[in-house]
Amino acid sequence: MNAKTTFAKIAALVLVALSWATPARADAPAAEVPRLTEEEVLRRWLSKSPEVAAWRTQVGAARFDVVSARLWPNPEIDVGGSKLVGGTPPDGLSEIEAKVTVPLPVFGQVAARAAAASALVSVAEATVASLLWERASEIQRAMVERAYADARVVMLERNIEELDRIRRIVAVRATAGASGAYDVLRVDTAAGTIRATLDNARVERARADAKLVALVADPELTSTPIDRESLAAFRGSDDEGVLVRGALERRPDLALARRGARAAEAQATQKRREAIPTPSLYGGALWVQGPYGLQITAGVSVPLPLFDRNQGAIGRALAEAQGAELLARALETRIRAEVSGAWRARRDARAALDVFRAQSLVAATELLGRAERTYQVGAFSITELLDAHRTMWEARIQELDLDRQRAEAEAEVERAAVLLPVAPLGK
Repeated sequence: MNAKTTFAKIAALVLVALSWATPARADAPAAEVPRLTEEEVLRRWLSKSPEVAAWRTQVGAARFDVVSARLWPNPEIDVGGSKLVGGTPPDGLSEIEAKVTVPLPVFGQVAARAAAASALVSVAEATVASLLWERASEIQRAMVERAYADARVVMLERNIEELDRIRRIVAVRATAGASGAYDVLRVDTAAGTIRATLDNARVERARADAKLVALVADPELTSTPIDRESLAAFRGSDDEGVLVRGALERRPDLALARRGARAAEAQATQKRREAIPTPSLYGGALWVQGPYGLQITAGVSVPLPLFDRNQGAIGRALAEAQGAELLARALETRIRAEVSGAWRARRDARAALDVFRAQSLVAATELLGRAERTYQVGAFSITELLDAHRTMWEARIQELDLDRQRAEAEAEVERAAVLLPVAPLGK
């Protein structure tokens, strides 16, 4: 081997070492995309979504029913007349009669109607709170999906950068005679496969983004750039008992069942009060012509509840109250199971992620480092180097999947224990 050839190979190996140690530089800096945090997305949804505004109107509409329930019934005016067209008049040739009737709900009917309407307002509030809670949970799950779809794209882009670096090294070694065109083809084939996977991951990220935008329903929002760092930290306690007790206090579906029972009982009370006969006070005057005269009438009329005493309406309300009470008991049992199950899933997911990061991910990183150093000195083939990289890529995928499992488990705990920042509409 002459001096010139030796110098060329030494120079090539120096270039290999430099290219391995120096990270690849992007041709142009990527445009900085403003990120949205989880709290910002939820705040925009609550303040700008027409759907949320539509839900809130249900409470306002129910409050108008309370206004109507507190009003007394309107009096009635009855005006009539008669004229003799033949025969002997009994009292006069013509008559004009005017009569005013005023219902008197003095046995608690108005108060019972107002109480029933107020109970239905509380049901409307719980209904809207349940809608907000469910939609907020959907939005949170969609944010987790969007964030980890983005993380998968970032991970695959990192793998592509590593393959590009390997290709430059292989090309330099091939120029120096240390490796052949086969190594370049192997790297190009692996890069093509990963690029296809990256394209698919970008499509999945776009779909997740579109789903989240649709759920938020903010007319001004066209994209939701959420990444893993944008997700909020776990909002709850690490104590299972604290989470269960909080869920039993805050769950809107449980509140809806309890308020439904109270509303049904209030309606039963209303129907009982309405079954009490409501007297009506009436007064009137009769003008007679031929001969002229004026007659004054007054009195009280009371309906006779001989047949209809609201038996069916009262029974129906009581049955609905019993059903709502039974539903509330079932929900209490379900809520305890949901919170406890979600809490255990979160605990196991965090433990699995910590173990994998401390053991398998560290081992894969060390394996890759040794494979790269061994390849540089020519003791490893390109197949062995790519195998080490594939091991690292699989470890990253596994770490991402485990982290996503943790995030989804935390989201389920926050849903079950009602930890999302969605303010209730009433007590």
